[in-house]
Amino acid sequence: MKPGICAGLVLWVGIWALPLGAEEISPRMVLVIDDLGPNLSQGQAVIELPGPLTYAVLPFTPHAERLAVLAAEHGKEIILHAPMANMANLPLGPGGLYPHLSEQEFKQVLNRSLDSLPQARGLNNHMGSLLTRQEQPMRWVMEVARERNLFYLDSRTTAETQAANIAKEEHIPVLERKVFLDHEVTADYVEQQFLHAIAVAQAEGSVVVIGHPYPVTQAYLEQGLPLLDELGIQLVSASAFLMQEADLEQLHRYQQDEAQAADSLSVLRLSPE
Repeated sequence: MKPGICAGLVLWVGIWALPLGAEEISPRMVLVIDDLGPNLSQGQAVIELPGPLTYAVLPFTPHAERLAVLAAEHGKEIILHAPMANMANLPLGPGGLYPHLSEQEFKQVLNRSLDSLPQARGLNNHMGSLLTRQEQPMRWVMEVARERNLFYLDSRTTAETQAANIAKEEHIPVLERKVFLDHEVTADYVEQQFLHAIAVAQAEGSVVVIGHPYPVTQAYLEQGLPLLDELGIQLVSASAFLMQEADLEQLHRYQQDEAQAADSLSVLRLSPE
């Protein structure tokens, strides 16, 4: 089945652009593949997908370091997929971050995980439905991120997550997941979610998508990613998206300053002598 065509219905999505004076930016998609490390062949397959995807690697898994090196060799971005405590009390394995840890223990565990993946430009949470809703542990995460000049991606595994808000308070560059690609591991569901992500990007200007190295996801994306170019949607890495956002914010501030200066000059010219 050709991606973008469902039962003969052709999806057409218009190109959205944000006017910025002489500058324009097309809709953007950040696509993150979680859970790299346990399976070598699946990890290798998703790393070979075209475009600037971001890969979240589970620390101390059998193939974590090898896949991180391979991704870097392919010019792909790596982040740490930090295991965090969950409401179901599922085991986290090595590198697990729990709310009962002291600040020193917590930061030691997180730093050790980051040391094992020197290619990491940022981090996101693996599970974390318990930890990400707790303020103090997430502040410790952001303190480590600041020390290491990393960004944070809130995977939003719970609606009660505080991670993104705390990252903003701590002035850590942050993204928030909008769409899960393969919560159901079927080709139809992956296609449905991918098209939904496209619609979100068109409507809102950007979308952050998380998928996994399942064979069905890899097979769909191999055919589906070229659709983004056809629709004028930029596929960008997480760090590139954050840099674009910083540039846009700087440009907006400049435009506001220019407008204020122009208004002040007009007032001076209209003032009686």
